[in-house]
Amino acid sequence: MSEKNRIHMEERYGPLGTGASELSVRGRRYDLYELLKAIGEDFDDIRPIDAAELEPETRFALRVFDLEERMVVAFEFDASFRYLAENRAHIEEWMGDDYYKFNWGIWCLDSL
Repeated sequence: MSEKNRIHMEERYGPLGTGASELSVRGRRYDLYELLKAIGEDFDDIRPIDAAELEPETRFALRVFDLEERMVVAFEFDASFRYLAENRAHIEEWMGDDYYKFNWGIWCLDSL
């Protein structure tokens, strides 16, 4: 698998897991789970990874792992939590051959 999406994601948001564990948006601090809820992505199969302020006080990103799709997704949003963009990369781009050794099961939520 090409690592093109991983490289793009790490260039834009930094290495996976190195972002912030909370963000200040309009003067209020949000942890990762509060950000998930604020952008409407607080589903059982979504796990937050990290967050970033991309442009001071105007553009933010929340990086998550989508268990069902097995994708790392970066949701970009504004200070009103409106969707601006997203970037995706398959987790295999980080795991390499270990991806095929991991016990995903048929339905990855049940296998974890």
